Amino acid sequence: MSSKESVISKAKQELRTEKTIARNELSSDQRRELSFLVCKHATEWLKTKDIASLMAYVSFRSELNTDALLTQAWEDQRRVLLPRALPASGAMSVHMVNAWSELEPGAYGIHEPIVSSKDSQETKVVTLPDVVFVPGLAFDLQGGRLGYGRGYYDRLRASWETEEHAAAKPPVWIGLAFGMQRVPKVPMDEHDAFMDMLITENGIVHCRKGE
Repeated sequence: MSSKESVISKAKQELRTEKTIARNELSSDQRRELSFLVCKHATEWLKTKDIASLMAYVSFRSELNTDALLTQAWEDQRRVLLPRALPASGAMSVHMVNAWSELEPGAYGIHEPIVSSKDSQETKVVTLPDVVFVPGLAFDLQGGRLGYGRGYYDRLRASWETEEHAAAKPPVWIGLAFGMQRVPKVPMDEHDAFMDMLITENGIVHCRKGE
């Protein structure tokens, strides 16, 4: 690890600790109210863009709660994809889910799609979703995102940018966060992917208008 990489790594860890503590300090009522507003903004945006499919996540611990977003997506008959972590390989498999009953606690205790033993290995997505909603600990207005350090989303995105999907329209990557998670600048490595948009309770920010 170079000295520059070491500095970035240290800055990331310090910011992770700071934002984890701050997010945990939000009361359950605050998280519920703010999450509802964020999901409302996201759902309204989906409707204006006539989005047919999306990938999202099931919230865990003090994360922004996506229940309202997922429930509305199912009611609107959108194709909903949810990830399943594969710790042994550091990858994620992605599966279509139609209801809460199709989820079970996964490797980290997060509710994930139920899969049969024959489908337990990493699976390929034949058709990419139109949108990917991503969790995180910190975001900036340039699209920078600080995740949890395991790199699952970065690896998934990289796999979707291979020749196999070259002809497919890439998804719009959107960070979902509380306003208090926004920072002036997220420390980013060269391999870290930027978000296209950020949605907080304060509304929608288009991070990469010029691209």
